[in-house]
Amino acid sequence: MTAASRKTAGETLGEYLAGFPALQLDRDIREKALICLLDTLGLSLSARTEPTARAAVALAECVERGGARAWISGAPLSAADAAFANGVAAHAHFQDDTDHDSWTHPGSLVPPAVVALGEREGASLADVLAAMVAGYSTINWLGREEIVARRLIGRGFRTSPTFGTIAAAAGGAALLGLDARRAASAVSIAASMTGGTLEPVRAGSDEWRVQNGRAAQGGLIAAYLAGQGVAGAPQALDGPKGFLATVAGMDETPAVWATPPDPAAMRTIMAKPYATLGDNMPAAMAAQKLHGEGVDPGAIEAIEVTLWEPYTNYPGTNFKGPYERPVQTQASTAFAVAAMLSQGDITYDMGVTMREDPTILGLVAKTTVAPDAVGGALDSRVTLRMKGGGRREAHSSQMPRELIFQNPARALRVFEARMARLGALAGAGRDLGERLFDSLDEAQSPPIAEVVGRIVALAP
Repeated sequence: MTAASRKTAGETLGEYLAGFPALQLDRDIREKALICLLDTLGLSLSARTEPTARAAVALAECVERGGARAWISGAPLSAADAAFANGVAAHAHFQDDTDHDSWTHPGSLVPPAVVALGEREGASLADVLAAMVAGYSTINWLGREEIVARRLIGRGFRTSPTFGTIAAAAGGAALLGLDARRAASAVSIAASMTGGTLEPVRAGSDEWRVQNGRAAQGGLIAAYLAGQGVAGAPQALDGPKGFLATVAGMDETPAVWATPPDPAAMRTIMAKPYATLGDNMPAAMAAQKLHGEGVDPGAIEAIEVTLWEPYTNYPGTNFKGPYERPVQTQASTAFAVAAMLSQGDITYDMGVTMREDPTILGLVAKTTVAPDAVGGALDSRVTLRMKGGGRREAHSSQMPRELIFQNPARALRVFEARMARLGALAGAGRDLGERLFDSLDEAQSPPIAEVVGRIVALAP
């Protein structure tokens, strides 16, 4: 294929997205999309008291009809405002799902955009789930094999808001049923206005939440504008002044972009069972194994953690205090391990109320994290040297796989627990979730506005 006849990245994505209305998605892929949607909605509702999430809703403009719903309050908003507010809420506790290849949290990027657009357009749950697959597979494609993702991180960009606007636009284009030309314009418009730096995560400030909300909103806007005939730059992704060249600093289009996204990427999406940076998840899993075996935190002399080397280089993971802000605890590998060893869990509230806990800080001081260049992203080993001699050790692989690769049963348990903590009647979250999974096999899919309304109504 000559350079003149080679497809642009925008054309590749445009043709892929245009074919979505006719695509027959395997049931397990639609099931995984529903798992991700329940995870996102549950997390968002759990964040309804978080100040940044509340501020995002307060900023939005209420409308009487024709828009969408703010998940944490139920307030009617314009679709664009709902995408922003719900993206902030989904990301508020830093626990939204993860796509490894792109180093992103698509749950706070794609669902807020496609659900809001779906409510506005009167779409069904099935329509929204298919659009989610389009957006998730696009974000995976953008970061395929970590090639572009690593370049962005090395240049100080956060991959979630930088890839996220494009992925949200892709999901929106699929939901709107745009043809190949307009779908290509949607991702091009998004690529021309996307981005977000890593400094907020490094510093432990608050605006990283806003980055993802703006990405969701920007993607929705890009898809809508393209649907109205607004044309994006044909080479916004791979032109000489486009996304790859200026944002990622890459001279050539990566070979992995030559083939379109794959809906099967949904199968690799990971949930985050704990409110800590995704980089810390394997170490937290190993530490939870030790906590479950009854290790006494007071008997620990030293803690040695091996963690995949790229994770140890990510901003904030090596921070060991003093912890002045919640996000500093969430980014810190040492805090995650210490909290898990002493508490058996890592919740967002721990970063608020336990930053000065003497047991946790004592364990943090005893923790050493060693980069591991041999193991993979899901591999971590926690070794404890005990006072008076002896060692205790656990590996992340010893924990159940469904903790991060959720199945329906695990997703329902998590959703039910979140709804119960918010005051829902016992079993109400599980019952609703089961009905939604059952609906995947039914010819008539419920309207997404009805689904969102029922979930929001669970939490008084």
